[in-house]
Amino acid sequence: MNDFTFLKSSRSYRHLIDGGYFVDVNGNNIAEEQILNRYIAAFTDTQELIKKYSIMDCCTINPDILWRAILDFFEDIARLKHFHGHTDPLADKEYAYEVFWHLRNRPIQITDPDKLPLQYIHINEFIYTKWLIIKLAVELESRFTPNIQIDMLSEKLETHELLIEYSRKLYYTFRHRMYTPQTLLLSIEGFMTGAEFTLQIT
Repeated sequence: MNDFTFLKSSRSYRHLIDGGYFVDVNGNNIAEEQILNRYIAAFTDTQELIKKYSIMDCCTINPDILWRAILDFFEDIARLKHFHGHTDPLADKEYAYEVFWHLRNRPIQITDPDKLPLQYIHINEFIYTKWLIIKLAVELESRFTPNIQIDMLSEKLETHELLIEYSRKLYYTFRHRMYTPQTLLLSIEGFMTGAEFTLQIT
């Protein structure tokens, strides 16, 4: 999808463009650009993970559903800006809200269940667990690379046994427990605090 037909045809989301929630430092409205870029990034990231686990022949991304997830994400961010006075929410908060809406909308569709390995049957929970782990690893690397020289930090974090265990717990939560953007945010903040403390004292 490369236009805003879906966005413009939905009255409930039009205010994301017209409301002035997403502007640059000069006050220019960049809502359409931000939403489109977020959608493209989400589609690309999701597609890459599907390729990584070699399930392209039995899964696909529904573009309309992914659009809905991205718009729901921006709805929450606009609400934070309007009611709580946030200008640019921290990355931790964005990750929590975005992964929540991906999971709520479930944009990855199984096209051939007979070919899909059993461990991927809950495909959205599986892929977006991996998506979140990658985001956290990249975020940690961006925060600490200037001060701590660790080669390939994000790759090491993704494959470390502690991250693998955290990934299992996230997946279990997405499958079996109640969660909200706020509880996910608390989990992410707790993880990042623990990781930052460990990196600072080593």
